[in-house]
Amino acid sequence: MDAHTAAATESLSRPEWRGLTARPGSAVRTAVAAACGEHRLLLCLALGYIASGGLVLTALGRHWPVQVTNRSFALAWISMSAVWLGWQYLRSPRRFRQAVTGPRLAGAILVAALVVPTQITFQALKQSIGPVIGFRADPLLHRIDVRLHGGMAWTWFEPLLMNPSWVRVVDLLYMAWFGLMFVFFFWASWSSARVLRQRALIAFLLVWIGAGTATAWVASSAGPCYYGHVVAGVNPYEPLIARLDAIGSEQGELNARFNQKGLWQLSRADEWGYFAGISAMPGLHVGVAVLFALIAAQRSRLLGFLLALYATAIQVGSVILGWHYAVDGYVGALLAVLCWNAAGALVRVPTLAATPSQSVGQLRLLPPTVKPSAGPPASSTI
Repeated sequence: MDAHTAAATESLSRPEWRGLTARPGSAVRTAVAAACGEHRLLLCLALGYIASGGLVLTALGRHWPVQVTNRSFALAWISMSAVWLGWQYLRSPRRFRQAVTGPRLAGAILVAALVVPTQITFQALKQSIGPVIGFRADPLLHRIDVRLHGGMAWTWFEPLLMNPSWVRVVDLLYMAWFGLMFVFFFWASWSSARVLRQRALIAFLLVWIGAGTATAWVASSAGPCYYGHVVAGVNPYEPLIARLDAIGSEQGELNARFNQKGLWQLSRADEWGYFAGISAMPGLHVGVAVLFALIAAQRSRLLGFLLALYATAIQVGSVILGWHYAVDGYVGALLAVLCWNAAGALVRVPTLAATPSQSVGQLRLLPPTVKPSAGPPASSTI
């Protein structure tokens, strides 16, 4: 039995985990109570965001099609869960039994159940920026970008833009961000590294709320690809857009240009779209990619380094594909680091931390009054 297995077995004997096999009804209630206790801070933040966001949207007369889940996400999550649990069973029946204990199963379902309503609220608020207050910060962000880079930021990557194959690679990497998001939610659902996943989920939600909603409304902006639509006069980004369209005319339209046109049509028509909405500042793609690198580094330096490289590619892609001003990404990365540190402080608060507390690799995320168990750092199965 390895250290992690021993820790998991010991934790199941604690008072808060007892009674799971006594009676079905009691077992379910105990499992749900344990999951809610572990994720109480996450629940407060997520449900508070959903409720307050819904009130704001309702007061503004905006569309808010909130739901617990949707077919696509549910099917993907259930399918991947079945595959992962099957893999756990093939590795060791003991691992499988540990993965499907009542509290862990309830925790996985709870995390998955928060994804869709939080995302819908986020998208509804994002899609309301343009119709409610318009895009006012683009001229300022453009001037800041020019001042910081001694000219147009995208011109720093002109050699890259002259190579259509590399532009397409960056275009695909940018789209892969959505798949990485799902992988994160799946990992956060099932991971046995309880304190790390708490910190990761809270940090992600802080980025989503603080950067993706609050900052996006304060610094409402559309981005370089829409500059000509929201700012009168000469469009300094027209040469960049023309280059991207020229690449698209040779071997098929870039994903970025296809999506940019579609998002603008939805915005003008003020129609709901699940991943619709226009907002440049801050660069949430970059911010979330940086956050994923910070999370991964707690488990593997190599994985953290690779995701840091990916975040760099996203920053470059956000500029050369016309989605963002370079400064958007800088602010997004800074906010991600701040949210990661804030989440670390929050999970150290004794009344908010998971119970029982665990160490995560060499990083001790424990209240000062709690002593870590003896033995080497526990390793996780996922």
